[in-house]
Amino acid sequence: MTTVHEFDIRNQEITNITILSDRAEIKRSVPVSVKAGINEVQLKHFSHCLQNDSVRVDGRGKSTICDVTEKIIPALRSETDTEKMAELRRELENYESIKKKQEDQKGVVEKKIEGLDRTVGEIGKGVMNPSKESGNVVIDEKLLEGLQKLFDFHETEAESLKLSLREREEEISKTLEKINKVNYELNRMKRSGRSNTCRSVIITLEALEEGDVQLDITYQVFQSGWEPSYDIRVDTQKPSMTITYYGKLYNRCGEDWTEFPAVLSTAQPSLGGRIPELGTLDAHFYRHVEPKRSFKLMKRSLGIRSRKAEAVEEEMMDVEECDDDGTSTDEMAPPPMKVTQNTLSTEFKIARKSNLPNGTEDHKVTIGTAVFTPSLVHESVPSKTAAAFLTASAANSSVLPFLPGETSIFLNNAFVAKSHMKNVAPGERFTCSLGVDTALRVEYKPAKKFHEEGGYITKHSAHATEQTISVKNTRSEQPILLTIKHHVPRSTDEKIRVKLASPVASPYDPATTADNEVVEPREGVRMNKDHNLEWTVKVAPNSSKDLVIKWIIEHAKGQNIVLQEKF
Repeated sequence: MTTVHEFDIRNQEITNITILSDRAEIKRSVPVSVKAGINEVQLKHFSHCLQNDSVRVDGRGKSTICDVTEKIIPALRSETDTEKMAELRRELENYESIKKKQEDQKGVVEKKIEGLDRTVGEIGKGVMNPSKESGNVVIDEKLLEGLQKLFDFHETEAESLKLSLREREEEISKTLEKINKVNYELNRMKRSGRSNTCRSVIITLEALEEGDVQLDITYQVFQSGWEPSYDIRVDTQKPSMTITYYGKLYNRCGEDWTEFPAVLSTAQPSLGGRIPELGTLDAHFYRHVEPKRSFKLMKRSLGIRSRKAEAVEEEMMDVEECDDDGTSTDEMAPPPMKVTQNTLSTEFKIARKSNLPNGTEDHKVTIGTAVFTPSLVHESVPSKTAAAFLTASAANSSVLPFLPGETSIFLNNAFVAKSHMKNVAPGERFTCSLGVDTALRVEYKPAKKFHEEGGYITKHSAHATEQTISVKNTRSEQPILLTIKHHVPRSTDEKIRVKLASPVASPYDPATTADNEVVEPREGVRMNKDHNLEWTVKVAPNSSKDLVIKWIIEHAKGQNIVLQEKF
């Protein structure tokens, strides 16, 4: 005989949740009092965003796990609603009942107004158009007095009734606002589609004797995850750079998570664990082939889909368901954060327990704070933008790996820009743009181009380009180091010769220059690893300089040179 035990998985204790970038791994504890023999543990109401084959079951007790089966079974809407959604539905029904009552009261007032107008009209019609038996109307003082009383009565009653009607309409309007608010919140928390089914997991246990068993259920759900964001504050007086690292959590999987210990992980399972394979790269002469319509396009136009495409679509359907005033103040320290370096990822353990109900879009937790001493550099790319940017450059000396995410940048406690942090590992160099410095003016003048031909035996052509960049420092108290970055063409053919005539630049040496090395700005000219010119000059206060960049391209006569920018 089989003993059946039923549990609502949403009501079981959460022992841990590991939140990844695009999903969450939930671990719940389920206590079961088993009987001797075969026991069937039915865990109902899993999220529709449950990832297929992600359920793992571990147990403690005198029983053996024989089988684990996932099923989709019919369910009522009340069974699939979360506690918060059920509360919202009850609130919505209450407001709907109030609205109907208010509409009934409004209808009664409207009938009263209609009856009053009809009664007064009938009385007036009888007075002014009497029947033949009563004779002609005699207009005297008594008749006029009676009509005046009738009109005064109508005016008073009509005014009172219409005031009551307006009050009812205003009450209905306010109730409608409340209904719309609850509907919006309810729609935001609803799972997309398939609300008449729920996912269940059936665990078969075999026990030799009666006793208590503890089951640890671990499963993954989509429509939940986290993404990093940063608050970067730069103080140019010290100088210092303080980066506050946040994790923005979201939960749309259909489950309410309350009082759970959270761990944020940088693991990216969506990238897959299979190493790509390489084929053989053959070199052959190019032969022109008439383009043919691809088989994939033919299948698409004929409405044919492969089994793999159908499987991907089914999987996607499952996913879709699923103030600085100069005074000294004590700053509030962020909660301590435990950082664990794993083989392939880093985990951040939140110090306090969290609440993340279904429908949460932007729940922010503090991961940590790091303070650096940056190098403040002025940089300009005048061929793109004729302006000088103030940039803070530093090396990540913390244990925190910075992931790509939005940043809010503050310069001397003033908000300057929204930017985006790139992937920065511990020890790696990174830069942060602080916006345009209007005290430095950059003028990008039109380029001068020259062409000449020469050669006695082999004719050749030479193209010279001369570019002038004017910079001016309008500050009156201090000089500024400015780095100008500009293109210098790079030859991709031995028949094309490129010579930098002005200025004289040091070539790029990968052996002596490390990508993550923090280098203080120094006057001079050098070529970087992308074969672009970096010219650092010191501009004195209230002075200006003209920087002339000139290069010459030589090639065989009759050939055309095309300059193409590649990233």
